[in-house]
Amino acid sequence: MGAAAGALAGIVLVSCTSVVVGSPTPAPATTSSSANPPGGGNGEQGLPARPRELRVDGVDPCALLTPDQQRELGTDRQPSLADEPDRLGNYACDYNRVFGAAGYGYSVIPVPQQGADTWLTGKYNVVVKVVRVGEFGAVETRLPGDHDLACNVVVDVAEGQSLDVQFTLITAGAMTLDQLCANAKKGAEFAVETLKTLR
Repeated sequence: MGAAAGALAGIVLVSCTSVVVGSPTPAPATTSSSANPPGGGNGEQGLPARPRELRVDGVDPCALLTPDQQRELGTDRQPSLADEPDRLGNYACDYNRVFGAAGYGYSVIPVPQQGADTWLTGKYNVVVKVVRVGEFGAVETRLPGDHDLACNVVVDVAEGQSLDVQFTLITAGAMTLDQLCANAKKGAEFAVETLKTLR
């Protein structure tokens, strides 16, 4: 059981690293015709104008999914900070499931140094799509090719800041990539709702 949790944490860490490291190859961005409404915000970057600022400075990532939300997401481990920070020095909180037919985990990372629009610049070698998380714009990122272990949803919560939620699968083949991304989006929706109560 401890080995499974450790393996999951390793996959989360590796997949986070692999998402952000890559050649500066432009990735296709999918936006809808309503992705640039008037009213400011990040409309000019391909993201809809945000309804309000939800800054993530000093936010505890392990406070972003409530116990009720964790139960609804099916996690069965106590949330814990990742052993290592990401490339910007931020620590994720991991919410994992190790029992049942499929093992998986959510990693929630407040990112006060970088906005979600960074993922639309072509700087990272990922496939991106603009989505909505509640009232907020977000960028879904997937690794190119036949990778079906992780999907990220990066929410545009404030100017120059974002909230990154990654869903990682430990049981290979248990879900499709579309299901992984749907789960990442659900986790992001919960995290944004909780962030509203903290801000």
